[in-house]
Amino acid sequence: MGSIEIIGIIDESYSFGEISVPSNANVLTTSIDNMNPINQLLFCLPIILCLLIPMIIKQKKYGLFNKEQRIKMKEENIKKYELNTVGKQALFGIKEYFKIIFLMMTIGFLTIPIHEMVHAISGAIFGADMKVGFIPQMLIAVAITSSKLTKVQYLVLLLTPIIILGILPAITILLNYPKSIKNAKAAWLALFLCFGVVLSAGPDLISTYNIIKNVPNGAIMQQTDDDMYWYMN
Repeated sequence: MGSIEIIGIIDESYSFGEISVPSNANVLTTSIDNMNPINQLLFCLPIILCLLIPMIIKQKKYGLFNKEQRIKMKEENIKKYELNTVGKQALFGIKEYFKIIFLMMTIGFLTIPIHEMVHAISGAIFGADMKVGFIPQMLIAVAITSSKLTKVQYLVLLLTPIIILGILPAITILLNYPKSIKNAKAAWLALFLCFGVVLSAGPDLISTYNIIKNVPNGAIMQQTDDDMYWYMN
């Protein structure tokens, strides 16, 4: 079991200290600075999903894009408030739609520390000494480590927040989607909370893609002050 240290403010002068890597170590570029078309898509993918998935789910649930279905529901005297949830607002009103975008972005920003702490916990489980800090210039929290991790361990570290904070809760909510008006609204708010958490996952997806593509199985990965390296034992 590794450790988790809260180090506070991280600036350009922060250093892991002197770290030596083997002479056969290779530099891995996983930074969003390398914004080729695939990395651009991966960076935007969480945002695209957050905007499209609620529409698709709501359409599947109520058929709201179908005029005949909407008329039928009105004739059956279904209260409009049953549909006047976050999901419907995202479908119909431009003003409301931008409110939802702002809501998800706010949630994504506010939950970054939780996101990074999950990174730190998963890394510590693998024996890494994790450091969690705050970069004031970017207004974000980060979890970093210079410990050696295998390729699989590093991938798990990257994807754990997306799975635990986003995918699994969203699936649970959708599988138990309540029928009552009150619970339906609460479920949609919870679902958007999951989507908001995933919004900050773009850099993680870029790193995951580049590691899968460029790092061979069985490789050891290690971060230094300058670069991310991988090498074979």
